[in-house]
Amino acid sequence: MNTINTKVCPVCGSSELIPFLSCEDFLTTKEVFNICKCKSCNFALTQDFPAEDEIGPYYDAPAYISHSDSHKGIINSLYHLARKIALRSKSKIVTCHASKKTGMLLDIGSGTGYFLNKMKSKKWIVTGIEKSDAARKYAKQKFGMDCQNSEYLYDIPAKTKDIVTMWHVLEHLEHLNKVMEHLHTILKDDGVAIIALPNKDSFDAGYYKEYWAAYDVPRHLWHFSPADFKYLADRHHFELQEIRPMNFDSFYISLLSEQNKGTFMASLVGLVKGGIFFLRSLANKKRCSSLIYILKKK
Repeated sequence: MNTINTKVCPVCGSSELIPFLSCEDFLTTKEVFNICKCKSCNFALTQDFPAEDEIGPYYDAPAYISHSDSHKGIINSLYHLARKIALRSKSKIVTCHASKKTGMLLDIGSGTGYFLNKMKSKKWIVTGIEKSDAARKYAKQKFGMDCQNSEYLYDIPAKTKDIVTMWHVLEHLEHLNKVMEHLHTILKDDGVAIIALPNKDSFDAGYYKEYWAAYDVPRHLWHFSPADFKYLADRHHFELQEIRPMNFDSFYISLLSEQNKGTFMASLVGLVKGGIFFLRSLANKKRCSSLIYILKKK
């Protein structure tokens, strides 16, 4: 298998990458992958991950809900409940930060199309990009959405999008700096990028360590904190306008993390601990399980 060994930090350019954690692929293969951390900027990355054209099988699991849309079991049920709440929150964030009431919206990693459909109902002209053939077909069947494949991103003309959203997607993309550069290109001068990411500086990440479900190796290639994401945004001429917490993620991630540990009654234990992490993060949003970054062009 062709794997990617990173020699230089993609955020700050330092070559001082030191061992951080060894994590198991709990979802599919049970392989162990190493996570390294940059000694200079503290950014973390999965080392020796499968190349883009070979990583597909690591997503081929019924448990990968964003592609399968399964409703079976407590985890899937909680995921769908949280998604209903999150869709309202996401649409409000777009409305709050967009420079106009409606316009051109691009959602990268659009999955099964629920967010696109929500924004279409609010009169936005929407485009989705989704790598998974199955997810694109589902979006077409359920919502009539014609989502594009990954390479479509680089066919989009400059300064044509008012909003670009990426909900837990950037951490999956091999060409991190190329994507960030192109986001800046395709956004209009008053456009906004809205990017949601797991937070490796969260209370739950610190507690679960190698069992933390949001490391999700090898599907998650990059592991951000607010400080190193701001560094990356600055590098690509974005101004970080605001950081918002994704409060419900602490419950879901804690539940999955307890399953990773093999905890008895993992669902119940995870929900309780997720509640504790949620309450703690109310006093410090930068320690929340996942964060939403609002970016504008400088």
